[in-house]
Amino acid sequence: MLAEYFVTERETFLFLLDDDADAPRTERIPLTRDTLRAHTTELVSALHAHGTLPADGPLSALTAPLAQVSAPGDLVWIVPHDTLHYLPFSMLHVDGAPLAARNPLCTTPSATVMRYCQAKHDSSRRRVLAYADTAHDRPLPRARRQAEELARIFGDDAVLRLGPHATSTALDTDLGPEPARIVHFGCHGTFVPESPLRSGITLADGDLTAERILNRSLRADLVTLSACESGVNARRPGDELVGLTRSLIYAGAASVLVTLWAVDELSASLLMADFYRELAAGAGKAVALQRAQNTLRSITGDEVIRRCEQAPGSYAEDIADVRFRCGDFTAARDAYSRLLDAADPDGDRAARFLAAETRSRWAASAADRSPDYKRRIYSNPYHWAAFVLVGDWR
Repeated sequence: MLAEYFVTERETFLFLLDDDADAPRTERIPLTRDTLRAHTTELVSALHAHGTLPADGPLSALTAPLAQVSAPGDLVWIVPHDTLHYLPFSMLHVDGAPLAARNPLCTTPSATVMRYCQAKHDSSRRRVLAYADTAHDRPLPRARRQAEELARIFGDDAVLRLGPHATSTALDTDLGPEPARIVHFGCHGTFVPESPLRSGITLADGDLTAERILNRSLRADLVTLSACESGVNARRPGDELVGLTRSLIYAGAASVLVTLWAVDELSASLLMADFYRELAAGAGKAVALQRAQNTLRSITGDEVIRRCEQAPGSYAEDIADVRFRCGDFTAARDAYSRLLDAADPDGDRAARFLAAETRSRWAASAADRSPDYKRRIYSNPYHWAAFVLVGDWR
C-alpha cells in the first residue's frame, strides 16, 4: 500500500492507494507545517535524550488512517514530505502499538523513485561486501564484529575488508566483476548540513562523499550504512533530498538501509545481525527489518547477555553495560573494576571504565529494588526506530 504525504501551511494531506483501488483515497490531517516541524523536533530531541515518549502523541494522526486501508502484515510504502523525511514512522502508533509491530515499511523520497529502484532489483545476486572499522584514530570494534558476523552469516559469498584494507580502491575492485547483493559499510559517517554533497562515510583512504558516489557506479541490491546519522539529508526546493541516500540510489543501489540518528552500538549490532539472518533465510528486506526491529524491541537483558557470551570475541564491556541497564549495579561495578584493572591507565578506555565503575558504585548504594534481567532493555524507540529502508522492499 502506498501512503504519500503532502504538508501545507494549513493541514497535511495523505494519499492512500492499494492494488485494488481505482483511485487514491485522500485523508486530511489537521497538522500544519509549523506544528509538524515542532512535534518532529521535539520527538527527535526526546529520542536523543533517551527520554520517555508518549504512547500515542499528536503525530499518530499521520498513521491512524493506515489501519483503515491495510491489514497487519501488509507492506506499507511511505513517501514523506517536508519535515516528515526525518520522522521515524515505524514508532508512530496504530491501534495502540508501533507501526513496526503491525506492518513492514519502506520509504522513497518520491513516488517516481520507486520505479527506478525496483528496476535495479535482482534476486539472483549473491556477493556480499563488507567494509568496517576504517579510521585508525577512532576505532569501531563493534562495527568490526558486526561485519565479521555478516561474513559468517553469508559464508563463501562474503568479502570482508577491515581497517586499512577497507578502501575506495578495494571497493572499486570488489564491485568490478558483477553487481553485489549487499554492500555493508560499518564506518564513521559525517553530515555537512551547509554542503550535503560533502557528507559521506570514512574509508581507510579518505571520505567517500555523496558527491563522489554520484560520479561512480555502485550497483547493489542493498547498501547498508551502519554509520552515525547516515540517513540525514538536506532538503532543497521541490522537496528534493540531497545526501548519501539519494546519491547511492542514483549510483545503482536498489535500496539503502540508513539510520536517522546516532545509535547505540550494541543494540545496533544485534539488530543488524538479526536483519542479515532474516535476509539469508529468504525474507524480503522490509520484512527482515520489521522482524529485526521487533526482536530488538522485545529482547530481555538475560537474552542479550546470552548472545554476547555465545558470540566470538570479548563482550565484557557490553555485558557490564547490560547488567547496569538491568539494575544489577553491584555486578556491573565489579565487571567495570576488572576491565579497569586490565586497561592502559593512560588510555581513553581506563577513563571510561573508571567513570562507569563510579556510576555503578553510587547506583548500588542507592538501589532500592532487585535486578531485573527480564527487562526489555531496548524497548525505547531510540534503539530500533532509527533504521529506515529506502527503496525496493523485496
